[in-house]
Amino acid sequence: MNNTKINKADLIGILSSSICLVHCVATPLLIAFGAGFITNPFFKYLFLIISFVSIFKATENITSKKISLLLWISFWGFLFSTLFQEEYAWLHYSGYLFAILIIIGHILNIKHCRECSKLNENEN
Repeated sequence: MNNTKINKADLIGILSSSICLVHCVATPLLIAFGAGFITNPFFKYLFLIISFVSIFKATENITSKKISLLLWISFWGFLFSTLFQEEYAWLHYSGYLFAILIIIGHILNIKHCRECSKLNENEN
């Protein structure tokens, strides 16, 4: 798989996780101002699907097992936190943490892919 496809998946993952993080932080304020539509569960599932697909694509042929592990553990933590945050209030905070870890994982993967590309160019 070429690095362009991996980078696109990482960029989508970073964007999705960032939007999700802003959504989660801003939701209480938006509710206070009467924008209750933002609490629709559709958004929660949309972010989960986009996160899964972007992590799957980004880690499909990744050479760094540590980055792959970081992304997948972060995703499963994010999934668990998102699905059960209504029952356990503290999961709201762990959801923020896992969203940030997903962003960090995608950024690390982009850097890793760039380094691999430079090494491949130097070998040729």
